[in-house]
Amino acid sequence: MKLDLLRIIHKKQKITGAKKQLKTITRFKTKSAWGLDIGGHALKAVKIMQSAGIMQIDDFDVIQYAAIPSDSDFLQSACIKEAIQTFLTKHRIAKGDKIVASVPGQFVLSRFTTIPPVEKKQLKEIVRYEAKQQIPFDLKDIVWDYQQLTEQTPGAEGIEIGLFAAKRTTLDPILTNVSALKSRIVALQVSPLAISNFIIFDQHASGPTVIINVETENTDLVIANGPRLWLRNIPRSTLDNDLAKEIQRSIEYYKSMTKEPIQFKTVVLLGNKFKDPANVKFIADTFAYEIKVLKTLNNVKLSNVIDSVRFHEEVLNLGIAMGLAIQGVGLGQTNLNLMPPEILQALEIAKKRPYAIAALGCFALSLFIQYGGLHRQIEQRQDANDRYQRSLQSTKELEKNYRKTETLAQTSTSELEQIASLDSTRFFWMEVFDKLLSSMPNRVAISSIQTSWIDTDAIKQQKNAPAQNSPGFFQTKKPAASGKPATFHKTLLMGIKGESKEPSIDYIEKDVLAPIQNLILSEQKVPAFKNVEIVPGSCRQIDSGNDDGGYICFEIRWFVKSQDEIQAETKALSALPGTSSVKS
Repeated sequence: MKLDLLRIIHKKQKITGAKKQLKTITRFKTKSAWGLDIGGHALKAVKIMQSAGIMQIDDFDVIQYAAIPSDSDFLQSACIKEAIQTFLTKHRIAKGDKIVASVPGQFVLSRFTTIPPVEKKQLKEIVRYEAKQQIPFDLKDIVWDYQQLTEQTPGAEGIEIGLFAAKRTTLDPILTNVSALKSRIVALQVSPLAISNFIIFDQHASGPTVIINVETENTDLVIANGPRLWLRNIPRSTLDNDLAKEIQRSIEYYKSMTKEPIQFKTVVLLGNKFKDPANVKFIADTFAYEIKVLKTLNNVKLSNVIDSVRFHEEVLNLGIAMGLAIQGVGLGQTNLNLMPPEILQALEIAKKRPYAIAALGCFALSLFIQYGGLHRQIEQRQDANDRYQRSLQSTKELEKNYRKTETLAQTSTSELEQIASLDSTRFFWMEVFDKLLSSMPNRVAISSIQTSWIDTDAIKQQKNAPAQNSPGFFQTKKPAASGKPATFHKTLLMGIKGESKEPSIDYIEKDVLAPIQNLILSEQKVPAFKNVEIVPGSCRQIDSGNDDGGYICFEIRWFVKSQDEIQAETKALSALPGTSSVKS
């Protein structure tokens, strides 16, 4: 018995030791990545290696090419492809190196918005709906991705996200230019977000920080405020009063969007033009903040093979490339990827192909060995396998036909239920649109009305909401029959976009938002809508160029209460002491 006990203890020690060794190997596993910044005048490349918890720059280069005419798309220039070939000639790309390339900020559309708080598994569905509303292009013609800027916390009004999109016609030249790198490219990142990755990781940015990166033909402005990011591409590169005014206007606009007071303390400067002390002095004299010029690195070290003198001469130009490489080793705060999905899928298949070939080789060898001594048995198994495959294929066909029939039945049931429900609410749309338009002041013009059905289960119920979802206006309340699939309840989401000649948000809240909140339909005693709100960031003042002072555009959205919610509120209202009726 003692011997058995000693064997068990020894076995446990071996397992524990193996686990610790695996954790140690994983912790100190070497990772390496190249960041390629494709600019208007040079290709900038930085290789970062992470080993034993240390981040160091293992290689870098700045490959200049001829000036590209300003009236042409520099991504189409043959100079970039030649620079890539020069880069491959001068530098060795190791087998395990990942490559992250940049997409210039001026070619990317960015939108920042807030979505309702939802469960994590429903987040992508809501974000896709928001992308259709915010991005003014067909989603088939673009590649888009999003970055979650805030976490879902109790009491929060919503989750802040950033949407980023680039046209496929813009990404195609970039992918063509880097085609020599083939399967090594794992991501396409937006240049301003790569800058923020570098500044946040290496420069110890504490509190709200303004980052100014001046390129050849444009300026990237990035505001980093904890997990929150905001960016703008300014089509100016000359450091003068006009550029300073645009930067100051952007900072003030960001302050107006935040709900709490914000105070900037630091401005970080990047770009070749800040090698000139006069340009640094101009920024310092213009903005009453602490000015930091990128000169040294904190969390990233230089390896012994790096020419440190040349590196520090070029460091102002390498912020984007370093941020891309930081993302490549998995330490970036933002991991946006604008690689087309079909290319990412092909890369994933290519990674698995060697393992599949090796597995097939082992299987073939095993069959060959068995065939030498067990020829007859193999033939019998082959016959059985053929019968099995035919039975399996037949089963799969039956299952496929069953799923098609089941899907068709569910679709037909849903359509029939919606058609059946129209009888009791056939005047709903006419009354809603009539009262909605009648409630608008004369100085407000409605440009569009949107409606959409949203899965109720995808929306996290707000405080004091009913514990169970009720059928909506266009659903007939029926008991679920046993053996039938469950009915998915829908909530009607509505919204309007418009313009007001009264350029005041207070006016919108008082004369537009309030009437919608209090709108009561016929035969009802309580408001028909809930969660009526102005879409964050939608109110913008527009200068019409005339003497009338311009106008303000806005967007308001809300949910339509279900019949059960209205009945519950009406019952609760009637139960109040001294309450007999409410005028509609």
